[in-house]
Amino acid sequence: MFLLQSAINFLVPSGSGQAALTMPIMAPLGDLLGVTRQVSVLAFQLGDGLTNVIVPTSAVLMGVLGAARIDWLVWARFILSLMLWMFALSAAFIVGAVWMGYS
Repeated sequence: MFLLQSAINFLVPSGSGQAALTMPIMAPLGDLLGVTRQVSVLAFQLGDGLTNVIVPTSAVLMGVLGAARIDWLVWARFILSLMLWMFALSAAFIVGAVWMGYS
């Protein structure tokens, strides 16, 4: 769910638009997989929030990079290692929430 939300964020950078598109599918999918709805929402929030730092379709990111006169490829190379660490940490938090039965 976390990786799918991250991938969808490249196409739909709006958090509310992404929630309207994916949560009607992801919530029942989480129920079928035995994952609580809170964990489904946590996966959505982390998948949406983390990728906002790197998606080139985000108007806010591109506006800030334009104002700072930083090319997106320069920014992507700079932030990539941090993004990998944040993705690993987020996945660990999601696994921990599943094991604890977070609800």
